[in-house]
Amino acid sequence: MEQKIKDEEDLVKEIEGILIEAWNTFLDYYEKKTPEYPKKWGFKKEKAKRANWICWNEYDLMLQIGRFFYDILKEKKENQFSNIEMHIEKKVDLTNFKDREFEDKLEQLKIRLINKKVLKRNPKIDMIVAYQDKKGPFLLCAEVKYFRYAHNHYAKDPITEVNKDIEKLKAIRDLEIAKKVVFLLFDDYYWCNDVNTANAIQKKLEKIRNEESITVLNSTSKAKLEKYKQ
Repeated sequence: MEQKIKDEEDLVKEIEGILIEAWNTFLDYYEKKTPEYPKKWGFKKEKAKRANWICWNEYDLMLQIGRFFYDILKEKKENQFSNIEMHIEKKVDLTNFKDREFEDKLEQLKIRLINKKVLKRNPKIDMIVAYQDKKGPFLLCAEVKYFRYAHNHYAKDPITEVNKDIEKLKAIRDLEIAKKVVFLLFDDYYWCNDVNTANAIQKKLEKIRNEESITVLNSTSKAKLEKYKQ
């Protein structure tokens, strides 16, 4: 029999666990499905390195994680899970959340992130898990990063992009807008096209895990090159 959840702190841990399970289920799905596609299209290895399968963009990645999240969530029988939903790409501002207990923190969030040069306007959160019938903090917020090509547009680089997401998550956590924050990264480009940058990303993620107390989930799309191992 599944252990009964005693309080909201336990619930938040359960929600984080569901997200982690959804992430791992997506990876399992990806690793089983994606080796078929380069072969069917007849791609040579160099072209396959730059091809994107299953997830064509970041929104696709969030959609995949979300669908597995709900599959796991619906198996939970406790009443505490019955009014929980996931929302994708929502602006965290007074227009959307004026009636929440943390509404007085939203301007602080915006100012902090502008001062950190993370953004110039109200922040948008990739994933929010929240009760539909409570006004308290979100149960969990997550930022999702999907590297599918070289991030050299507008002088951006992948480490800068990771840093921005982490600053956003830290601010949301510190201002108690969410009880838990998670960072998810799927590298579909650098690991096979730019090993030095891929190593730098991995070092950055390890530093975040060790110093920022933020759950970090990451993987590469190595399965798409499975047929080229020989």
